[in-house]
Amino acid sequence: MNFEPLRMQRAVINTSSLRINPAAKQAQSPQLYEGKRSELVIQDSVEISETGRQLAEGAIVSQSAKYFGTTQINDSLNRVLKGQPEEVSNAVYSMIESNFIVNGTVTDESQRTVLLEMGVSQSKYIADHYMEGDKAKEFLETMNQIAAIAMTRSIDPETGDISYTTPIDRPLGAPEDYVKLSEVMKQADPQKYTAFINDIKGGGNGLSQLIDFAQKVPQNPKWIEKYKERTGEIAELLNNTRIENRFDKADTTSASAFMNSMQNILKESSAIQDSYSQNLRGFFRNLGVHVN
Repeated sequence: MNFEPLRMQRAVINTSSLRINPAAKQAQSPQLYEGKRSELVIQDSVEISETGRQLAEGAIVSQSAKYFGTTQINDSLNRVLKGQPEEVSNAVYSMIESNFIVNGTVTDESQRTVLLEMGVSQSKYIADHYMEGDKAKEFLETMNQIAAIAMTRSIDPETGDISYTTPIDRPLGAPEDYVKLSEVMKQADPQKYTAFINDIKGGGNGLSQLIDFAQKVPQNPKWIEKYKERTGEIAELLNNTRIENRFDKADTTSASAFMNSMQNILKESSAIQDSYSQNLRGFFRNLGVHVN
């Protein structure tokens, strides 16, 4: 078994956001790769930092933090947004931040639900006006998956940490039977996993815990079996999530039609808050579209 060294990198866990600082180098958490030669490839940890911003309406909008829920989601977004104007890309990532994976400032569940449903319909507007064919289809599928992830949001009552259930990540090009070692450890040996995470939080790399656990894996094949069962359960959960969207019939034929129909639906559902109107205006402002 060959181990690649971990780059020394501190994982900064933020309680209000799961988005990655785009200035930081993206990396994967320690993983087990089942290759042809049964190699274990250790990769370094993710640096996570707060990206939530509060912008006064009408202010200059800076580029939103990019979303890296999983390597596959990130790759899909890069693919469908390739060649799009910068305004469209910024609108998509701002929408993910403002409507889907919102920060800790939005604590009311009903408000989060309205914002998420608005985001689903805003995604449809973008698909209808800026994409076509397979790209539009893939974009909507990816945004719906992000919405499904957003619906799994939970808060630790003791620490206030926000977490989401996401598909098990695997590097691009990895085989379907790829195994993420840190996730196996989390399921099979929670105490060692806690020590592994605490070591990373304390400035270490968790390598000793990871190597020690990896050496026990061949003698415990049921760990991998349970990991794969859990992976399948998560995929089924997210793929079968259905969102009841009150804005499903919003008119996307034009910017003004979309704005008016969205506002009318908000009034009909008694979801009248200035923050929702600000969200809609911010959406079009990011797209560079003027709407009265």
